[in-house]
This record gives sequence, C-alpha cells and structure tokens, in this order.
Amino acid sequence: MQIQSDVKTLQRIASFVDEDQSIRLSSNLEGRFGMTLFTRVSRFCFRPAVRCAIAATILCAASSSSQPQATQNPSSQSPPTTESSSNPSSQTPPSGESSDLIRAKPEPEKPIVLLPKFFSQAARKGIYFHAFLNEELAANPSGGIDQGATASQYVTFGTGIDLERLIGWRGGALHAIVIALSSNGLSLNHIGGGIDVQENATPFNLVRALNFTLEQNISLGEKNNLNLIAGRVGATPYFMGNDLACLFMNHAFCGMMYGFYQSTLSSVSPAPSWGGRAKFNVTPKTYVEFGGYAIDLNTVQASTSIFTWNTRGVTGINYLAEAGHATTLAEQNKPHYFRVGVSYVDGPRPDVLLNTNGLPLFQFGGTPLSHYGETAFYATGAQVIQRTDRASRRNVALFGSIYYNFADSEAIKYAIKGGVVKTGTFGKRPGDTLGFAVSPVAFTDKQVEFLSGMRAKGGGVGRVPSHEVVFEANYGYRLASGVVLRPNVQYIVNPDSRYTPTFPRDIPNVFAVGLQINANLDALFGLPHH
Repeated sequence: MQIQSDVKTLQRIASFVDEDQSIRLSSNLEGRFGMTLFTRVSRFCFRPAVRCAIAATILCAASSSSQPQATQNPSSQSPPTTESSSNPSSQTPPSGESSDLIRAKPEPEKPIVLLPKFFSQAARKGIYFHAFLNEELAANPSGGIDQGATASQYVTFGTGIDLERLIGWRGGALHAIVIALSSNGLSLNHIGGGIDVQENATPFNLVRALNFTLEQNISLGEKNNLNLIAGRVGATPYFMGNDLACLFMNHAFCGMMYGFYQSTLSSVSPAPSWGGRAKFNVTPKTYVEFGGYAIDLNTVQASTSIFTWNTRGVTGINYLAEAGHATTLAEQNKPHYFRVGVSYVDGPRPDVLLNTNGLPLFQFGGTPLSHYGETAFYATGAQVIQRTDRASRRNVALFGSIYYNFADSEAIKYAIKGGVVKTGTFGKRPGDTLGFAVSPVAFTDKQVEFLSGMRAKGGGVGRVPSHEVVFEANYGYRLASGVVLRPNVQYIVNPDSRYTPTFPRDIPNVFAVGLQINANLDALFGLPHH
C-alpha cells in the first residue's frame, strides 16, 4: 500500500530553518508511510523477534485466517475494474491474486464462511464488495542504530459498481475503496535509515479514500479497447507496475518504481489526488497509455481527512506515458510482460542541496532553490523461463526494472531491482512461492553532499556512501484461500541516513527478519466478483 506515498519530505519545501527536523521529514518522504495499530503487539515484539511472529499470527488467524497469493499493498493494488481482460498488462487483479504471468487462474475454493444472501443479490445487480488485510512484522537482530521489532498494518475495503448492470450505463463503472493504515516502521524507529524493510511503513496513521473513480470503456473497432478512468486516484495502480516484485516485503521491491515519489512528489496510494488515465489496447497483447496526476502537497499531511478533496495544495501536474506488451499463462508456455515509460513533472521541484542564494542548506538554511520540471525514464518486465506445460501453475520467472532520474537536484539518481520467483516449490505445494531479489540504489552527488554536511553538523566526519543495496529472500506459504504467510530475511548494505541525517558515522549494515501476512477477505469469505 506502499502504501505508498513516501511521506512528508514536502515540508522541506516550506522551511529548512530546523535542518535536522527538516531532513528527517525529507527522509520520511523517501521512506514510506508508517502505522501504529497493534501497539501492544509491537511492545511485545521488542524482545525476542519470535514472539512478534507468534503474536501476529494469532491476531491474524483470529481476525481472518486466510491469505492472498500475492503481496498486495495500496501502492500496487488496482481497484476493481471492468477493463477488457484481453490485456492485463497494466493492472494487478483486485482480488489480491498475483498476475496470470506466474500462475494459472486460481481454482475455485470453498470459502470458510457462508455469507448472507445480500452479497450475491447485490452482485446480480452489479454491486461488488472488496476487503483486504495486510500485516508486516520486522526485526533487526543486527545492524542499524539499535535493535528492535515493530508491526505495521493496513486494511482496505470498498465497492466496485458495474453501472451497465445497475442502471444500463454501457461500459461504465464506479470504484470506491478506503484504506486505514497504522504503522510503527522499523527503519524509522530503529535502523535509522535505509529503504524501509516494511513496504507498508508510514510516518503517520491515516484513513483515506484510496480510490474514488469513474471508469468508462469505449469500443473503437475492438470491444472495450479504450479505457478511461478519472477521479481521486494515485498514478501507480496504472503505471510502472511489476507484479512479481510485489511478492517481496522490502519497499525497494514492492510498490511503484522506487524513487518515483521521492523525485516527483506525485500523489500516489495511499494518499491519492485528482488524476486520470487513458489506455488504448492496440492489439490484444500491446497497449499504450497516458495519464496526468495532480501534485498535491496536502495529500501527505497528517491533518488531511478522508474527504479533503480540494485543490489548494496542488503545485503542478505529473504526466506519464507508457507502452507495453504482455502475454499470459493461458496463451504461452513461457509468457512475459515488458513496459517502458516516461514521467514529466510540470511544476516546481526543490533542490536537495542548495537554497535560493545557491548556498548549501545544511550550512546556511533558508528556502530550497526551486527548479521547474523533472523528467525520468523507467522500464520493467518479467519472463517465465521454465514451465512444464500450460496446465501447470509451477514455473520459474525472472523480473527486473529500472527508474532513472535525469535531474541532479533530486535525491535519487537511479534505482534498479531484479530477482527470480519460483512458483510451486514442493510437490504438494503448487501455489507456494520462493523468491530472491536484489536492488541497488544510487544517490545524486547533491544528496550525498547534503547528507555529508548534515553528518558533519552532528559531529561526524567523512562522506556518506553514494550507493545502497538491498537483498531479500522469502517463502510464500499459501495457508488458505486468500491467505499467504511470507517469512523473509533481508540484508541492507550501506543504509542511507535520510531518517537520521545527523548520525555521526555510517549506519552498520542491517540484517533483518520479517513476516508478511496478507488476507484477501474476498477469497476467504467468497465475495462475488465481476
């Protein structure tokens, strides 16, 4: 859910008078959203990390007892859609199941709870309900500024309405999804930096309209080959998706291209703004799409409410264009998807190092120098490299992506991620996954100079590292229909100091353990789907 606006660096735009606090806020933006719901569980976790995992498993079993095939979070989760299923290349299934690229469509399973007839009756009229729960536990036995264990969690719920079935509006649909987040991020509170080990970590609790959009399908030669969607929405459910990357918990992998929000300040889930997108399926396997999303500084303020939908905080527009080609397991024995795109910020951007007088902010303070426009390029893809036959869910797939920022005034120069996912590791576990991924991230010279200057202010010496590398290995255990437990181990080389910029020395490399619990309540309770 990525949640996934990395928050509050926005305040560095307003003031650098208190540089120490300003940078912590800036790093919060680079880092992600945080939460704090199961407070007692978090405290319980501060001792042996095993107790943390046990406590969370009990809590989630009591509340849901199910798990989805894929790691779904607000930053990667698409709302329910009536889009043509001939091209799933730019959307993640709303059910929480992972892309058809890595497994065949799940076999129907009997839900554990028999729901009232209300839900099936509503579905016959075109009204569908959705709910999803995510819990991420993490601890760092070694490395970081100190050791600890924390819990972060969120729940999404809402409805998708088929307007054609309900009122005869041909090709129309309405989506309304709410997200509630509560977090206590490990990277923020104990590691002191580095890319968040919990993808759902956020610096403040929030309840927001994750998605409130009107969708329209139009047939131009082929059925429903033009899709339009507009409303309160983030850019990332529709652009720069990498489905396999969301089978990992670290923020470097799951969610949007790491660096996108930090470089553009574009509103993304779970703090969307006004925006829209047009997607045209050139062929059943090829598409192009274009979108524009308001850069609204108010969306990442803790005081913003679920219905704060004015435009007073808008400072610019982020325009995106993407083209892609995709095949599915049903079409090929070894399917793939490839996507390339660009983003351009039509608005002001603050310099990470200089003030309006061209002097270093860490030394002289003041207001950041403003630049107009910011351009970035990205590419992402995946390829199945081994699969016995089309009837099998078992396969091995590679994935990778790159986000490259052309502006030297930003914090992140480029971010790369890549890995391998094996589905169906053991004979009687066809739906389980085994994954390994690595992500190197490079910072601009200006960011390095700024953080080095802040280190000197804290009494330290030397230059901060310009590169950071994240590793993760995990196992996705399919516990029940819609429920996945994903234990993982992570290692971070050269954790950055964006959360603690005045820390006087390099933060020690981090070894972290985690447990991600995803519960797709749609599948668990057998909610009808379009």
